[in-house]
Amino acid sequence: MKNITIGVIGAGLIGRKHLAKLAGRTDYDLVGIADVNVERAAADHPKTPVFADYRKLLDEARPEAVIIASPNQLHAEQGIACARRGIHILIEKPVTDALDTAADLIAEVRKAGIQSLVGHHRRHHQQVRTLRAVLGERRIGDVVGVSAIWATHKPAAYFEIAPWRSQAGGGPILINLIHEIDFLRFTVGEIVAVEAIASNRQRGFAVEDTAAALIEFDSGALGTFFISDSAVSPWTSEQGLGEAPEFPFSGESSYRFLGRRGSIEFPALVQWSQTGDVQSWNEPIQAQRIHANSLDPYVAQLDHFRDIIRGKAQSLQPVEDGARSLIATLAVAEAASAKRRVELRDRYDTLASPAKQGAS
Repeated sequence: MKNITIGVIGAGLIGRKHLAKLAGRTDYDLVGIADVNVERAAADHPKTPVFADYRKLLDEARPEAVIIASPNQLHAEQGIACARRGIHILIEKPVTDALDTAADLIAEVRKAGIQSLVGHHRRHHQQVRTLRAVLGERRIGDVVGVSAIWATHKPAAYFEIAPWRSQAGGGPILINLIHEIDFLRFTVGEIVAVEAIASNRQRGFAVEDTAAALIEFDSGALGTFFISDSAVSPWTSEQGLGEAPEFPFSGESSYRFLGRRGSIEFPALVQWSQTGDVQSWNEPIQAQRIHANSLDPYVAQLDHFRDIIRGKAQSLQPVEDGARSLIATLAVAEAASAKRRVELRDRYDTLASPAKQGAS
């Protein structure tokens, strides 16, 4: 079968990761890279054409598919340009930086009929797929609630390199929590309302360094989430899964999923339950480890992108679904700022409405 010709827009940190995963593959042919730092990208990839303007990549290299790994505020513009040329897109998370641009992108993708995949790579972890299957099979009964922590201490250099991270929009809610919100939507179900509080007491920046959220799921399950970039702990998904070298592996579980008939820790995948159909605090609770093979989620993501382009699979996360994760995450920031509960159902409906999308 003919290889898929592919380009990459953005050769920064995440773009370089995608490029490394593409190297040596036998199902993709890399035909071009677009990045403002042409010299660096060309030095790293001397056999691949490099363009300063992403439009030249699209028009001259004419790829069948593109990975968009540029800054968030450029996602919509570049995704729309790809859609209008009939180019399939794997677009890094968040899908865009705002709901109005997400709606514009969704409209163009629908009109063009291209395939889209949002790069919430955690959905491709085998441990995540195993957890989703366990919950779907109701092995712990109906999910009653979720308790989760994401806490680490970002070094001073993190903010010195990019001063915008100390300003509004640069805190852990919009940078880090969106990964966790998408993970919860994928494993537990749709989030329909949130409440939150936030604090900047630890660093004194204009943006939060710590937040706590209450989450209501469509199923009726409830969740609590504590997030901070100013606390030393082993409890992040990255440390628990060992998915990133900048986060030393801890193997610790930062999630607990609580059900009517048992509970499960993630990512360790330890299931707690009682013998038979017993449901009583007077009876012992036993632990059982569930095995899941480790795999590279970025490689699995590229496999899935290939399969949806070739019509062998449906997208695990088209742009419409990525926009829902954005809606829920922005709502947490809004709830913390306004100090009120934020309902999400109407926002999902508005985004999905054909009337909203227009006839462009």
